[in-house]
Amino acid sequence: MDEFVEAQAGLRKPNGFKAWWQTIDMTDEQRQSLFAAGQNPDISHRAIHLVLKRWGFDVTVASVGHWRRTHLGMLLR
Repeated sequence: MDEFVEAQAGLRKPNGFKAWWQTIDMTDEQRQSLFAAGQNPDISHRAIHLVLKRWGFDVTVASVGHWRRTHLGMLLR
C-alpha cells in the first residue's frame, strides 16, 4: 500500500461539521442575494458581513472572506 494512502487511512474521518453558509436558515431570496453579492468583486467582505448581521446571522468578516475564496473561487485583491 502506498505510504500516503496508508497514512490517510489512519486519520480520523471528518466529523461532518457544516459551515455557516450551509446551516443558516434564510429565504431563497436572501440566499440568492448573498451568492450574487459573494460573486461581485465590488462588494467587500465587510459589507456582506454587515448585511448578514442585519438579517440576524452572526458571521465574522473573516469567515465571509473564507467562504468567498474557497467556495466561490473569488480572488479579491
